[in-house]
Amino acid sequence: MSVDILVAFPQVSIPLNAVSVVPNVPQQLLDIYGEDFRAVDVVLINEIESTQVIILSPTRLLALVPPAVGGLVNLDVQVISRSLTLTKKSLIRFRLGNSPAKVRGILRLVQLFLKVLLTTPGSDIFVPRLGAAALRNLGQTFGATQQGDIVSDFIVAVDLATRQLIAIQGSDSSIPADEKLLQAKVVSSSFDRNSSALIVSVELTSQTGQGALANLAT
Repeated sequence: MSVDILVAFPQVSIPLNAVSVVPNVPQQLLDIYGEDFRAVDVVLINEIESTQVIILSPTRLLALVPPAVGGLVNLDVQVISRSLTLTKKSLIRFRLGNSPAKVRGILRLVQLFLKVLLTTPGSDIFVPRLGAAALRNLGQTFGATQQGDIVSDFIVAVDLATRQLIAIQGSDSSIPADEKLLQAKVVSSSFDRNSSALIVSVELTSQTGQGALANLAT
Protein backbone atom coordinates (compact mmCIF):
# COMPACT_ATOMS: atom_id res chain seq x y z
CA MET A 1 0.00 0.00 0.00
CA SER A 2 1.45 3.36 -1.02
CA VAL A 3 1.49 6.31 1.36
CA ASP A 4 1.70 9.96 0.32
CA ILE A 5 4.15 11.86 2.50
CA LEU A 6 4.24 15.60 2.94
CA VAL A 7 6.51 17.30 0.40
CA ALA A 8 4.51 20.48 -0.39
CA PHE A 9 4.94 22.96 2.44
CA PRO A 10 2.80 26.12 2.44
CA GLN A 11 4.68 28.99 4.05
CA VAL A 12 3.88 32.67 4.47
CA SER A 13 6.08 35.32 2.91
CA ILE A 14 6.11 38.03 5.59
CA PRO A 15 5.50 41.58 4.26
CA LEU A 16 8.59 43.75 4.72
CA ASN A 17 8.63 47.46 5.54
CA ALA A 18 12.33 48.31 5.12
CA VAL A 19 15.64 46.68 4.24
CA SER A 20 19.02 48.38 4.67
CA VAL A 21 22.69 47.45 4.79
CA VAL A 22 24.33 47.61 8.22
CA PRO A 23 27.38 49.93 7.88
CA ASN A 24 30.86 49.46 9.32
CA VAL A 25 30.71 45.71 9.91
CA PRO A 26 33.22 43.14 8.58
CA GLN A 27 30.53 41.03 6.88
CA GLN A 28 27.62 42.00 4.63
CA LEU A 29 24.65 42.30 6.97
CA LEU A 30 21.06 43.39 6.32
CA ASP A 31 18.80 45.19 8.80
CA ILE A 32 15.24 44.11 8.01
CA TYR A 33 11.93 45.45 9.34
CA GLY A 34 8.65 43.62 8.77
CA GLU A 35 5.18 42.87 10.11
CA ASP A 36 5.70 39.78 12.28
CA PHE A 37 8.97 37.90 12.80
CA ARG A 38 7.79 35.67 15.67
CA ALA A 39 7.78 32.47 13.56
CA VAL A 40 10.58 33.00 11.03
CA ASP A 41 11.68 29.82 9.25
CA VAL A 42 14.21 31.14 6.79
CA VAL A 43 15.48 34.38 5.21
CA LEU A 44 16.16 34.19 1.48
CA ILE A 45 18.40 36.73 -0.21
CA ASN A 46 18.27 36.42 -3.99
CA GLU A 47 16.75 32.94 -3.41
CA ILE A 48 19.77 31.88 -1.29
CA GLU A 49 19.27 31.05 2.39
CA SER A 50 20.98 33.29 4.92
CA THR A 51 23.20 31.21 7.20
CA GLN A 52 22.81 33.52 10.19
CA VAL A 53 19.64 35.29 11.28
CA ILE A 54 19.24 37.24 14.52
CA ILE A 55 15.70 38.17 15.63
CA LEU A 56 15.96 41.47 17.49
CA SER A 57 12.21 42.02 17.98
CA PRO A 58 8.86 40.88 16.51
CA THR A 59 9.36 43.42 13.73
CA ARG A 60 13.14 43.56 13.25
CA LEU A 61 15.90 41.09 12.39
CA LEU A 62 19.45 40.97 11.09
CA ALA A 63 20.45 38.59 8.29
CA LEU A 64 23.89 37.73 6.97
CA VAL A 65 24.21 38.03 3.19
CA PRO A 66 25.43 34.67 1.76
CA PRO A 67 28.80 34.93 -0.07
CA ALA A 68 27.20 33.47 -3.22
CA VAL A 69 25.00 36.56 -3.54
CA GLY A 70 28.00 38.72 -4.36
CA GLY A 71 27.27 42.45 -4.32
CA LEU A 72 24.56 44.39 -2.54
CA VAL A 73 22.84 45.74 -5.65
CA ASN A 74 19.33 44.60 -6.67
CA LEU A 75 18.80 42.37 -3.66
CA ASP A 76 15.58 40.38 -3.44
CA VAL A 77 14.80 39.64 0.21
CA GLN A 78 12.13 37.24 1.47
CA VAL A 79 11.41 36.39 5.09
CA ILE A 80 9.47 33.14 5.26
CA SER A 81 7.29 32.14 8.22
CA ARG A 82 6.97 28.52 9.29
CA SER A 83 3.22 28.98 9.77
CA LEU A 84 1.28 26.26 7.94
CA THR A 85 -1.32 28.22 5.96
CA LEU A 86 -3.07 28.11 2.61
CA THR A 87 -3.91 31.73 1.87
CA LYS A 88 -3.24 34.34 -0.79
CA LYS A 89 0.01 35.22 1.04
CA SER A 90 1.34 31.66 1.14
CA LEU A 91 4.11 30.13 -0.93
CA ILE A 92 4.32 26.44 -1.83
CA ARG A 93 7.76 24.93 -1.35
CA PHE A 94 8.69 21.36 -2.25
CA ARG A 95 11.04 19.64 0.18
CA LEU A 96 11.40 16.62 2.44
CA GLY A 97 11.06 17.54 6.09
CA ASN A 98 13.26 16.29 8.90
CA SER A 99 10.45 14.00 10.08
CA PRO A 100 8.50 12.66 7.07
CA ALA A 101 4.79 12.41 7.85
CA LYS A 102 1.65 11.38 6.00
CA VAL A 103 -0.20 14.26 4.37
CA ARG A 104 -3.98 14.52 4.77
CA GLY A 105 -6.97 16.73 4.00
CA ILE A 106 -6.87 19.86 1.87
CA LEU A 107 -3.06 19.92 1.93
CA ARG A 108 -2.97 16.45 0.35
CA LEU A 109 -5.37 17.70 -2.34
CA VAL A 110 -3.09 20.66 -3.07
CA GLN A 111 -0.07 18.36 -3.25
CA LEU A 112 -1.80 15.92 -5.63
CA PHE A 113 -3.06 18.71 -7.87
CA LEU A 114 0.40 20.28 -8.16
CA LYS A 115 1.90 16.87 -8.91
CA VAL A 116 -0.50 16.35 -11.82
CA LEU A 117 -0.14 19.95 -12.99
CA LEU A 118 3.68 19.85 -13.14
CA THR A 119 4.07 16.28 -14.42
CA THR A 120 5.17 15.80 -18.05
CA PRO A 121 3.11 13.14 -19.86
CA GLY A 122 5.17 9.98 -20.34
CA SER A 123 7.31 10.50 -17.25
CA ASP A 124 5.10 8.21 -15.14
CA ILE A 125 5.62 4.67 -16.50
CA PHE A 126 2.50 3.41 -14.71
CA VAL A 127 0.20 6.13 -16.09
CA PRO A 128 1.93 7.46 -19.25
CA ARG A 129 -0.86 9.91 -20.12
CA LEU A 130 -0.89 11.52 -16.69
CA GLY A 131 0.30 15.11 -16.47
CA ALA A 132 -0.59 18.61 -17.64
CA ALA A 133 2.98 19.65 -18.55
CA ALA A 134 2.59 23.11 -17.00
CA LEU A 135 6.36 23.66 -17.14
CA ARG A 136 6.76 22.88 -20.84
CA ASN A 137 7.62 26.52 -21.63
CA LEU A 138 10.32 26.71 -18.96
CA GLY A 139 13.59 27.84 -20.52
CA GLN A 140 12.02 28.66 -23.87
CA THR A 141 12.55 31.98 -25.67
CA PHE A 142 9.53 34.14 -26.45
CA GLY A 143 9.04 37.48 -28.12
CA ALA A 144 7.56 40.52 -26.37
CA THR A 145 4.19 39.93 -28.06
CA GLN A 146 3.94 36.30 -26.94
CA GLN A 147 3.49 36.87 -23.20
CA GLY A 148 -0.23 36.21 -23.50
CA ASP A 149 0.50 32.83 -25.08
CA ILE A 150 2.56 31.81 -22.04
CA VAL A 151 -0.27 32.69 -19.67
CA SER A 152 -2.84 30.95 -21.89
CA ASP A 153 -0.75 27.77 -22.02
CA PHE A 154 -0.62 27.63 -18.23
CA ILE A 155 -4.37 28.19 -17.89
CA VAL A 156 -4.95 25.32 -20.33
CA ALA A 157 -2.62 23.15 -18.21
CA VAL A 158 -4.63 23.96 -15.08
CA ASP A 159 -7.84 22.91 -16.85
CA LEU A 160 -6.24 19.65 -18.02
CA ALA A 161 -4.88 18.86 -14.55
CA THR A 162 -8.33 19.52 -13.08
CA ARG A 163 -10.07 17.11 -15.45
CA GLN A 164 -7.41 14.42 -14.98
CA LEU A 165 -7.48 14.56 -11.18
CA ILE A 166 -11.28 14.56 -10.98
CA ALA A 167 -11.38 11.52 -13.30
CA ILE A 168 -8.75 9.65 -11.26
CA GLN A 169 -10.36 10.40 -7.90
CA GLY A 170 -13.87 9.66 -9.17
CA SER A 171 -13.08 5.96 -9.51
CA ASP A 172 -11.70 5.61 -5.96
CA SER A 173 -14.36 5.59 -3.26
CA SER A 174 -11.76 5.28 -0.48
CA ILE A 175 -10.58 8.89 -0.88
CA PRO A 176 -12.12 11.22 1.75
CA ALA A 177 -14.30 14.04 0.40
CA ASP A 178 -11.95 16.71 1.78
CA GLU A 179 -9.16 15.28 -0.40
CA LYS A 180 -11.25 15.08 -3.58
CA LEU A 181 -11.16 17.95 -6.07
CA LEU A 182 -14.45 19.64 -6.91
CA GLN A 183 -13.03 22.43 -9.03
CA ALA A 184 -9.89 24.45 -9.72
CA LYS A 185 -9.74 27.84 -11.34
CA VAL A 186 -7.09 30.43 -12.12
CA VAL A 187 -7.95 33.57 -10.13
CA SER A 188 -5.01 35.67 -11.29
CA SER A 189 -2.22 35.33 -13.83
CA SER A 190 0.48 37.64 -15.15
CA PHE A 191 3.92 37.59 -16.74
CA ASP A 192 6.65 39.70 -15.13
CA ARG A 193 8.98 40.89 -17.89
CA ASN A 194 11.66 42.08 -15.46
CA SER A 195 12.11 38.66 -13.84
CA SER A 196 10.82 36.60 -16.81
CA ALA A 197 8.47 34.88 -14.37
CA LEU A 198 4.94 33.61 -14.83
CA ILE A 199 2.94 34.35 -11.67
CA VAL A 200 -0.32 32.45 -11.22
CA SER A 201 -2.77 31.88 -8.36
CA VAL A 202 -4.97 28.79 -8.59
CA GLU A 203 -7.97 28.35 -6.28
CA LEU A 204 -8.78 24.75 -5.38
CA THR A 205 -12.09 23.63 -3.87
CA SER A 206 -12.60 20.21 -2.29
CA GLN A 207 -15.87 18.28 -2.37
CA THR A 208 -16.52 19.43 1.20
CA GLY A 209 -16.35 23.05 0.06
CA GLN A 210 -12.99 23.79 1.68
CA GLY A 211 -10.78 26.06 -0.42
CA ALA A 212 -7.10 26.77 -0.78
CA LEU A 213 -4.94 29.02 -2.94
CA ALA A 214 -1.81 27.71 -4.63
CA ASN A 215 0.45 30.59 -5.63
CA LEU A 216 2.99 29.62 -8.28
CA ALA A 217 5.87 31.48 -9.89
CA THR A 218 7.84 29.80 -12.68
